[in-house]
Amino acid sequence: MQYGILFMFLSTVTSFNYLPEIEIDLSATPKQRWKLAIRTILDLYGYQNSFGPVFEYHNKNTFYILEPQDYKTIANAIRTHYPEYSQELDGIVEEFNRSEITFEYLSVWAYFHEIAHISAEIIESTAVLLSTADQIIHGRNMDQGPPQIRNITLHLIIKKDGKYLGESVDWQWFKVGFVTLLKYNVASLDQNWKFSDPLTKDQLFTFIEQGVPSLAWEYRYVLINDNLNTFDRVVLYLEQNQVACAFYNVIGGTSKNQGVIISRDPFDMNPTISLNTSILGQTNYQYLVQTNYDHWLPDPQNDLRRTIAENLLGQLQTNLRNEFGVFTVMDTYPIHNEGTFYTIIMNAKYNRLIAFGQPSITQTDN
Repeated sequence: MQYGILFMFLSTVTSFNYLPEIEIDLSATPKQRWKLAIRTILDLYGYQNSFGPVFEYHNKNTFYILEPQDYKTIANAIRTHYPEYSQELDGIVEEFNRSEITFEYLSVWAYFHEIAHISAEIIESTAVLLSTADQIIHGRNMDQGPPQIRNITLHLIIKKDGKYLGESVDWQWFKVGFVTLLKYNVASLDQNWKFSDPLTKDQLFTFIEQGVPSLAWEYRYVLINDNLNTFDRVVLYLEQNQVACAFYNVIGGTSKNQGVIISRDPFDMNPTISLNTSILGQTNYQYLVQTNYDHWLPDPQNDLRRTIAENLLGQLQTNLRNEFGVFTVMDTYPIHNEGTFYTIIMNAKYNRLIAFGQPSITQTDN
């Protein structure tokens, strides 16, 4: 049955783009761990059709609030609190071998989401959890700009000490962490942007100087921590760890109804939404959808992704309560939209992650 579903994907979905697969060995020398990933992108697309326009875009639209001293402050904090990650970033700087790509510059990228919560309003990403039979199917769309961001997205296979730990699909992997993750035999995870009252720049820098990890490093910690070896332990950790901006954790487990959405904020406590406490009224299957707004608030009229996805999931026929059914929801406008550049389907019960590089679509395309 697993192979039948995969065959249906590959034979039905013909417009997706291949995402290069790279193996990351976390037991290798830190400076060497990410060099192949950088080299692969540059060999495939060249700097001017990959990292170059992405860096230029976010220099203008995200990092414009930073002063020269801010780069040094963040870099010093990372050197102090995360020496291993610092060595990995040093290796990436070496591989770029460009005067404008310094350790200080990549340091601010490590806290991209936290800085963007001050400088930008980003509508991005949709996550779906579907509980059916004895498993959880986890769909994830990533929406972001500029278009060349597609060319730096990789499918990462992560191992340590000879053991394969999990997989990730991401465009921000060069900050040596993950915002989506499949931890084998434990859980599937993704982070979604959350609209909330922003921190001040001074508040954010206080967190950074105290050593609060970036969002991407939280999932890296989940991946390598042997004690976080069950769905419940991962959920408890991500409900309680310190964070430096508002966001959502969407987590699927290995068994029926193991699915939650955790709404995080540096200062406020919010309720966790669970599949097994859902009030959706479905007796045979349950589902949750997360975009960028709290569940207790209605969708804004100009962004109905959650409402539309919930309606589609509520109408799924029995033969579509599977990975293919979730993909059809993720591939429907406006869930798949002008900014969508990848879709992934994860299933922690079977340690399966299926990745699709997606083209931009508009309502008329769909």
